[in-house]
Amino acid sequence: MMNTFTTTSAVRRRLLCGWALAATGSLLPGFAHAAKLQDIALALVEKYKLGHSLPQVGLQIAAKSPEYQALIDKMGQQQAGQAMITATRSVAADYQKRWDTQLATAYAQNFNEAQLQSLLNQGPQSPHAQLMQSKQADINRVMQQSSSALLREMMAKAYTKAQQPAAAPSPGGPKKQKP
Repeated sequence: MMNTFTTTSAVRRRLLCGWALAATGSLLPGFAHAAKLQDIALALVEKYKLGHSLPQVGLQIAAKSPEYQALIDKMGQQQAGQAMITATRSVAADYQKRWDTQLATAYAQNFNEAQLQSLLNQGPQSPHAQLMQSKQADINRVMQQSSSALLREMMAKAYTKAQQPAAAPSPGGPKKQKP
């Protein structure tokens, strides 16, 4: 025999599930549309390599940092610069997908589906290409806000890597192992 608590809990669960389904049912089209915009925008970013500037953005940040100045003091201007370029390019690969996703989000916030699809399909020949150029400042602003944590994390790794001594090649090349 079921007690009143079990019956009440079961009824409550069904009501809550019904309300949740009703609420999400009206929200699902919005979520689906946002996801579709994000997918098209990500395809656009990847196809045209719109996020290729990640290492350069990291280096611009590095140039203004106290960590970079400390590296210059330790290694000298030329060696510190080369170490930062090499380290930033190396670690940027680990962050490229996240950067591209954030860039796609910025595009999805600034363009509608038809515009994004046209840009994806037609590239610079799209009738929306000029609109894309005119919205670049807005895209950059969104990226500054959304990507600061990613850039801080990436550059912390780059600074650490830049401080590590480069592996010196052994004289005479690699040693052969004896059988």
